Amino acid sequence: MTKLLLIVLGMGVVPAGAHTDRGHVMDTSEENMERIAASLGVRCTHCHTVRRPDGKPDFNAPSLFKHTAVHMKVHFVDGLKTPDGKALDCMYCHQGSARFIPRDFTNAKPSNLSERMPRREIFRRMKAIEKALGVDCEFCHVRREDGRLAPEQPTRHKLMAKYMMDHFEGSLVTSGGTPVTCGTCHAGAAEFLPRSTGE
Repeated sequence: MTKLLLIVLGMGVVPAGAHTDRGHVMDTSEENMERIAASLGVRCTHCHTVRRPDGKPDFNAPSLFKHTAVHMKVHFVDGLKTPDGKALDCMYCHQGSARFIPRDFTNAKPSNLSERMPRREIFRRMKAIEKALGVDCEFCHVRREDGRLAPEQPTRHKLMAKYMMDHFEGSLVTSGGTPVTCGTCHAGAAEFLPRSTGE
């Protein structure tokens, strides 16, 4: 999923995903940086990891989380909105936690979609999720001893998928008004956030 989107910045045109500190895709005022930190429940040094020789954070140095923040701003904060047209901010999803998507399924209860949805609809949705994330069934589901899938069995990825569907799939639209689906953000990749500093 390599899309070369161009962002017009104060310093010219920069490819999306490039490190953009000099052009500032984001509002880097102290007030907004404090707002972002509070939205994620972190301190400034969560993103600004490099230190200057005097020991203070080097706010101009690239870092993984700065790159991720720019990616989120360009691709999601600026590209999505609520159905009633309200703009998004970091707090909309994060709600004070840097890692807001649940990952611990040890206390999750077995689920049975067939109690709430016809079998044909379940298969249609599962196929759409497979395509959106570029995965197969076993990415989320485990198999029984007889080799058949155990769709009711909780797993980490099932828990994450349910959370995303419950909180975002029906409650956000693109800037053009199209309802958000798994594919809106994932576009064929299970992991779509940048995992480097972008340099």
